[in-house]
Amino acid sequence: MQKIIALCVLTITLFSCSSEENSSVSNPNLLQRVDFYPGTTFEQRWNFNSEGLLTSITNADNELIELFVYDSNNNVIQDIKYNSGSPTENYIISYNSSNRIVSINGKQYNYNVSQNRYYYTIGNESFSCSLNADGIATHYSDFFDFPDEGDDILTEFSFTYENDNMLSMSGFGNNMSEVEVNFNYGTVINPLKIATLQVLRIKSILEPNFFNTGISSNNIKEYQSYAVGDPETHSFGMLFYPSNKIELLTQENFSNSVFESTYTNSHYYYQGDILP
Repeated sequence: MQKIIALCVLTITLFSCSSEENSSVSNPNLLQRVDFYPGTTFEQRWNFNSEGLLTSITNADNELIELFVYDSNNNVIQDIKYNSGSPTENYIISYNSSNRIVSINGKQYNYNVSQNRYYYTIGNESFSCSLNADGIATHYSDFFDFPDEGDDILTEFSFTYENDNMLSMSGFGNNMSEVEVNFNYGTVINPLKIATLQVLRIKSILEPNFFNTGISSNNIKEYQSYAVGDPETHSFGMLFYPSNKIELLTQENFSNSVFESTYTNSHYYYQGDILP
């Protein structure tokens, strides 16, 4: 997909104003921040506004990795990625009165109501993304046909769900390594599902590999494995606050069923919590 590298002053203004307007509101049932792999070189901090919506991803030094801007209907209207503090990708999303995407960076998207699917054919590119009832991808394909060069490019992802939990995702393409991830779940509700739902709807179209951790599921994963023959598996344990909200998700790593290591997968902070 075409990527436009640009940063509008409006983005920072909207983000700042939104933060200031929401700063006085606090709901202890909503997320304030989630730290992934804290204390490691891979640490990421997901930051949420007073409405509990994901607004930015930063590293441990509070350096921006990604920024999300919303409109008054809580649709994501801008998604900006950063590298070393500088913007590298900027997606501007437009919607119609039904909150359906009509364009991204000027590229027009069609929507089929009966199929619950976005699609287009523009020149030598054909795109399709089928959605579930939450507006999250169940099948994604992007195909570039180069008849004169004989080097077509295909990217395809499939996602299977049961009881609103993603059981598996698989993907392949000319310009990517084949991926397959499988999940098992318990009964603990995943607070990230609602908090990131608007972002997940955008990522369904722009970045389907964003789903490779099972984030789009109603419940929190307890086990993760990969393609047949891959020896790596992960088991997850949970710690809870006295309020019964999840506090920590721990991860144990195995190879051929032999324990290798353990660490904190994610630490959940809710509005009103004191952040480290």
